[in-house]
Amino acid sequence: METSKVVTIPNHWTSPKYSLGQRTKQGMIVGIQYCLFENLVVPERDGSWQYAILVSIEDEQVEYISESGVQLPPEKELRLEIEGEIDFCQRKIENLTQYLEAV
Repeated sequence: METSKVVTIPNHWTSPKYSLGQRTKQGMIVGIQYCLFENLVVPERDGSWQYAILVSIEDEQVEYISESGVQLPPEKELRLEIEGEIDFCQRKIENLTQYLEAV
């Protein structure tokens, strides 16, 4: 059984605009990091959110984008992408079911 997980954000931080698993024009959000002013790893160091976005599933390529750089796809484009993924998965299930019956 999976337990729910809760993330608490300190009151003096802003809330992130986007969430894990959300699809963007650049890819899917797979990580979120708040970059404090003193964080030397991120060049902006402006106390803002950075998003790890999976841009390529095949080679697991991840890019880090600031909150202002995240672009959401139009609803119609998002719908077509999700429907295509559903069709692909349904075909895969059908193929695996046929393979299982043949075994």
